[in-house]
Amino acid sequence: MKYFIKKSLKLLIDYLIALVIFGVFLYPVISLAGEKFSFWLPVYSFIIFLILTLIVYSDFKTLALTEKKPQYNLNPYPYKGLLMGITGFIPIFLISIVYLLLSFNDDTVERLKEIVYKAFLGPVYFIIRWGGETSLSYIGALLALPLIAMLGYMAGYYNFKLKKDKKEKLSKVEKAYELSPWNPSAKNTTVKKKKKKKRRV
Repeated sequence: MKYFIKKSLKLLIDYLIALVIFGVFLYPVISLAGEKFSFWLPVYSFIIFLILTLIVYSDFKTLALTEKKPQYNLNPYPYKGLLMGITGFIPIFLISIVYLLLSFNDDTVERLKEIVYKAFLGPVYFIIRWGGETSLSYIGALLALPLIAMLGYMAGYYNFKLKKDKKEKLSKVEKAYELSPWNPSAKNTTVKKKKKKKRRV
């Protein structure tokens, strides 16, 4: 159980790193976007999400490939990545619940609370924005990364590869050009010239 929780928290760590990157580069985006910041913010969020997706996918694929090795005896199964993703994202779920339950009578404080929460969901904010800021868009934003973790783990579990390794390609090319004794091209085509015998005088 300790191992499961530790590996699950990898998703949370990846998210927090992406959130820091989102915050660091947010001010330059605001400066460049100017009055069109409202339009470019979800685009910026989407770019950060793509980077985060590659990291999470790679991490959980590597984890599945490791757990598949029989010497570790870690009992991998296809949907383990989803369970680990949800477990790792529990702190984010709890913060979202607190956000919904917490209410203030002051409109200014309520608006500030909304801005802080949306900033906290920066790497997945584009889902909320492009989803019309509905309840379903918030749910989709919260479940996006656990689903990516699931896909990454399944890719490792089933040994799925988007591209074949260069070594595999080279080995196949070499095998294709290997000469066989039953292959006519394997025969030596060089004709040895017969030495002319010198006539005795």
